[in-house]
Amino acid sequence: MKSYYIESLGCAKNLVDSETFAYILERRGYQSWESAEGADIVMLNTCAFLQSALAELDDVLCQLAELKNQGLIGRLFVSGCVMNRALEDFQPLFPEVDAWIPLKDFARLEELINVREHNTLGRVRLEHGSHAYLRISDGCSNRCSYCTIPSIRGSLCSVPMEKLIDEAKALAEDKASPCTELIVIAQDTCSYGMDIYGKKMLPELLTELLKIDGIKWIRVMYMHPDHFETHWLKLWQEYPKLLPYFEIPVQHSEDRILKAMNRNRRGNELRELFAVIKKELPEAALRTTLISGFPGESKGEALALHKFVRETGFHHLGAFCYSPEPGTHAFDLPDQIVFTTAERRRMRLLTMHRAESQKLLESYIGSTVEVLIEDSDPDDKNLFVGRAWFQAMDIDGRTFVNGRKLRSGSIVKVEINDVIDLDLFGNVLPSK
Repeated sequence: MKSYYIESLGCAKNLVDSETFAYILERRGYQSWESAEGADIVMLNTCAFLQSALAELDDVLCQLAELKNQGLIGRLFVSGCVMNRALEDFQPLFPEVDAWIPLKDFARLEELINVREHNTLGRVRLEHGSHAYLRISDGCSNRCSYCTIPSIRGSLCSVPMEKLIDEAKALAEDKASPCTELIVIAQDTCSYGMDIYGKKMLPELLTELLKIDGIKWIRVMYMHPDHFETHWLKLWQEYPKLLPYFEIPVQHSEDRILKAMNRNRRGNELRELFAVIKKELPEAALRTTLISGFPGESKGEALALHKFVRETGFHHLGAFCYSPEPGTHAFDLPDQIVFTTAERRRMRLLTMHRAESQKLLESYIGSTVEVLIEDSDPDDKNLFVGRAWFQAMDIDGRTFVNGRKLRSGSIVKVEINDVIDLDLFGNVLPSK
């Protein structure tokens, strides 16, 4: 038996590429292996978005190179974002790598494993659970001043709608692990279609995805605030399985910083955007990401960001220290903030939000929420692990459910009785 192991670094958007690589390998007769050790082919799909991602890549490659030198793995392939950023730094350091495969060059992998018939590409799911990601575009044309994505993955490149519909249907009909929750992703989902249709086509795409049998939830991620249209909210009002979960990464709230970031919507416009969402969809769950310590950020602007977060009422929030990335416009801006200051501001922001988020989550105690069951507890046959509709995969906590014979992929009604940190606890209600 020929075996393969894929390690996918970075975000879910990168995972989609890894799943296509896995499909090619399995079509050639390779079977998935549980770890790198012992695999005939080990493939590392890399992230190079930040300096921290490059440091992680160096650590992982060192480990894999050592296994290769010990004869514990077969061929070692590397692909992903590093191919368009820092390849010249990594390639000389790791002669153990048998092939450096250009970003998304699936044909190159086929050549390396002697695939002779080039059929339509598919995906093999690499994550356990009843969710699947649908990447509707790649690249980004926003040119935020701190971001390396356009230089790595290029400008916005939307996937034609008919191809996405076919892919989503295949995910829903996957016999091994049918998709119950479809998670729509891109660098900027709101701009979908601008490059190939000449207008934003996200509503039209969602309307078609909502027709697919088997998919019970659709969650849209990475909604850029500059391109979100509030009249789209009618779609969320009309279709219950389009979850009222809005991940809108604003990065900051203060006009001077937003302008330096090359973001268009200003602070009052962002406040108005979230106010409209909550007015039209009072049950909406809000998530955002923020950058602390952007060049020139004053103490007053950092405090104003705290106020913005507290007043908006985000269910979930990610905060990151500004990372000076060579090649970006922000790298050369004056008044760079020292890391210790940025980290201190970040931690204060997270600490403050954690208390606010705890209040929001505790408001669900005593109420009934829908939960997607994804796993069971191996030590307790009556305990199951899932996610409430306002909990996105990997980032928003989990919901632990007491029940009997719950099926993975089922959506059940759960009465919440406790909250610990980001996790919820409750009892399944009997079906009527």
